[in-house]
Amino acid sequence: MSGSDLLDKLLVSFRDSYDVERSCEINGITYDAYASFNVSSARYVLVKKAQLWRADCFEHVFFRLCPKELLEENIEEYKQQIEEYIEPELVRGGEKWPKENHMYTYMTAVYICEKGVSAEAERALRSFRYMRNYKLTIRGYSEARLLVFDLEKHRIFGNRAGRELVKGYKKAGII
Repeated sequence: MSGSDLLDKLLVSFRDSYDVERSCEINGITYDAYASFNVSSARYVLVKKAQLWRADCFEHVFFRLCPKELLEENIEEYKQQIEEYIEPELVRGGEKWPKENHMYTYMTAVYICEKGVSAEAERALRSFRYMRNYKLTIRGYSEARLLVFDLEKHRIFGNRAGRELVKGYKKAGII
């Protein structure tokens, strides 16, 4: 299976729940696809104005085809994207804190690598962590997840935050 075939297969499964765009540019870097998801849950008494609680959850997924080997620089580039644009603009909306009722936002990068992954990149990816709490989690948190499809060695792996994603894709038999 080629990288573009896998990307198409992934995007088909994402279209049911996510808003999907092809070829998206974020802060000067072009991603092959972008998917966003949001859901709100609320509990109220008798009428919607008498709301007891509300929780807003979000996810932003950035897909990138790597026709060459995935390098450590690619992981560092994504981390820089998170710090400079994704977290301040997409999560907080340019404000100091996310909007009220924000529960969590996942910022997920999916790399589809046709020529494998360098040893340095794999070490950087497995040790990659980004998590930010807002007002001692009163306004929720954001967390970065990384997922790699290594087509050369037929394997899927990710960082610690992406562990559940890896299990799900392995169970689904994507590769």
